[in-house]
Amino acid sequence: MEIDVERELEAVARRVEQTSAEARDRAQQVGPITGSATSADGAVAVEVRPGGLLSAVKLTPAALTSGSEALAAQITALAAKATRRAGGNMHAALAPVLGPSGEKHLASLGYEPIDDEDADDTVFDRPLGAQPRRRAR
Repeated sequence: MEIDVERELEAVARRVEQTSAEARDRAQQVGPITGSATSADGAVAVEVRPGGLLSAVKLTPAALTSGSEALAAQITALAAKATRRAGGNMHAALAPVLGPSGEKHLASLGYEPIDDEDADDTVFDRPLGAQPRRRAR
């Protein structure tokens, strides 16, 4: 039995175009995909795009009283948490369009569902103390 390579390539191209169109539609429905995190006292808040690009940092006067090293550590820790959330939001937006095999690709890019995302919130009360726990794989 012979395989019609041209026909198979056309079928793959159609599937790619269809999936691409569905992903574009989904992204337009969802809007900008971001992740955010705020310190327990509300003094520091960050927002990031998927991949960790900071899109907003908000500081209250209270945030400035902890010193530059503590503030930098808190922003870094919050940005890491917000990045995980942005990845989870990206996964939630695209996984329904891409299906099970697409979920593997999303995971390979770091876009994974978030499990019990608020379990480590207390870490951000001690910016120079314990580091955020990493999820076991």
